[in-house]
Parts: sequence; structure tokens; C-alpha cells
Amino acid sequence: MSLVSQVQDKKRIPVLQVAKSILAAVLSWFAAGIFYPDRAPIFAVIAAIIVVQPSVNQSIGKALERSTGTVVGVAIALGASLLLGDNTWLVLVAIIVAIILGWVFKFTPGTSNQIAISAMLVIAIGAATPEYSAERIFETFIGAVIGFVVTAAIVPTVALGPSTQAVAQLGSNVASILDDIGAVLTRNTSHEVLESIFQRALSLRSELNKARGTVNKARETMLFNMWRGKKRQTVDDQEALLDRLGVLVTRTASMARSVRDNYDPSLPKEPAIRQIAEELTRASHDLRLLVRDAGLPAMGIPHPPTHDMPALTAPIVMRAPAASNWILVGFLLESLRRIRLEIMGEPED
Repeated sequence: MSLVSQVQDKKRIPVLQVAKSILAAVLSWFAAGIFYPDRAPIFAVIAAIIVVQPSVNQSIGKALERSTGTVVGVAIALGASLLLGDNTWLVLVAIIVAIILGWVFKFTPGTSNQIAISAMLVIAIGAATPEYSAERIFETFIGAVIGFVVTAAIVPTVALGPSTQAVAQLGSNVASILDDIGAVLTRNTSHEVLESIFQRALSLRSELNKARGTVNKARETMLFNMWRGKKRQTVDDQEALLDRLGVLVTRTASMARSVRDNYDPSLPKEPAIRQIAEELTRASHDLRLLVRDAGLPAMGIPHPPTHDMPALTAPIVMRAPAASNWILVGFLLESLRRIRLEIMGEPED
């Protein structure tokens, strides 16, 4: 890992976030300057910049961290100054006490760091007197309030685009792997192809986690968001669909593993295999319909009329498979049953 990657992100933060930070800093400078015209309002500007976040929910958290850290840090600086007098080494003492207090009371890293920084600044910049300490706390409050107001007034729209794309893509990929599993059952297939399908199925778990992350971000952008409109239901629907896709991801990976581990050249000749393969294709089709009906772009073709939709399952005529294949055939049948229940939204007994 390069040193540059430690300080440089892969992409720039949104321009809106930059503009919000600049606006909050400028407003807090002039607002605090009304009350303290003879001092540079450093505490107010720092608080405003820290509190400005992409979402109001995050902004509240940062405001609490900043305010708590400032109050405790200023109190430490004031107490140290009153007890030990005016000495330069008080800065070091205040920092040590602040770090220990953060550990003792289990403060977050942001709060703990703010305690130490506030204590250091109060001692280093000005006389740690009760009047000066109260002014710095009030100044911090001004900056935090302005940062919060800017975040609440200028919020991005609910981040439905990434979550919609992530959930739709996951559904499409699960359906594609079901198609591929059905395809390899009906023809002689190399181990390399089976391994490739299995690895793709394994990657679905990581894709599922990423999709959950994007949906969580979408929900977070809605908290205290005055522009969220009727989008809460959309996010609820995406979460519900992800829960069902999570089960299908597990079933699909299990099927891919079983086919890879138990594949036999005689498998395509089994009487029931072609029917199982057809059922996998139908499951894939109806999964795409499920995602499409949730308002997600998993299918690029018009929704078919009801009478043209294949039923998810059809009766499978079973004959005893060969001794080398009966475990795999039985497992595929049971997996298909569970996949059907999940796609149809029916609870499993």
C-alpha cells in the first residue's frame, strides 16, 4: 500500500459538500464576530467545518462530539490553570489528562481528540479564565449550530440511485448464475467451468453486503431530510427485497458448490436433470420478474403478459438416479423447492 493512498481518496468528495463547508465556515466567522469582534473566532469555524456532514444524522453526531469535547476540554484547561498557575507545561498536562479522561469514560475517538485539542488551544491561545472559557464554549456552540443548519438546509436528495442499481444488479447476477447452473447440468462440462460458476456464486455474498451498505446510506440520507418525500417506502421495499435475495444468495452458492463437487459425466443423462435445469431457468426468469416488479431495472425487456409467464415450478417426473448422482439430484430438488418459496414469498414450514 503506497503512502499516497493513505492520504488520497479514490474519488473527490462531492462539490456540494465542499460548498457547504465553505459556507458554514464563512457564516460562523461573521456570526461569532458579532459577539467577539476583538478575537478571531477559531473555535466557531472549526466546529462548523466538523459538524457539516453529508447527512443531517451524521451532522448531529459530529455536533455532539464537538460540543462535548469542547466543554470537557475547556473545563480541563480551566481547572489546570486555576490549580497550577500560568506555566507553559500546562499544555502537556492538559493533553495527558484529556486523553486519560477519554479512555476512562469510553468517549469516541472524535470526542477524545476534541477534548485534548480544546484544552490545548484554550491554554495556548488565551488565559484560561472562567470568562474566557465560557466564551469559547459559546463560540463553539455558534459554529456547531451553523454547521447543523447548513447541513439541514442544503442536503443532497435521498441517495436512491446507487441503492437501486446495487439491488437490481444483485438480483440480475443471482438469476444469471441460476441460468448457468441449469445450463451445465445438461451437457458435459469441464471442472474449470464449474469452478468459475462457483467462484461467481461466492462473490454474491460480497455483492450482497455492498448492496446493504448502499441501502443503509440511502436510509441515512433520509433521516431528518425535509426533501425525502415518499422515498421511505422505496427504501423499505429495497431492504425487504435484499432480505429475500440474501436467502437466494446462500441457496445459489450451495447449489454451485454441490454441482462442482459432485458433478459426474453421467449427470446429463439422468431422466430428471433436464426438468431440473428447466426449473432453474424458470426460477431465474421469475426472479428477474420479482426484481422488476419491485421497480428495479433488472430486466431490459417489457414485462410479459401473465399468460406468457412460465410457472416457477412444474411437476418433475422422478426416477431413481444412478448411485453416483442421487445425492446431487436430491439436493438440487430440495434447493429448488426452497428457492421457489423465497421467490414466491411463501414462508417455509
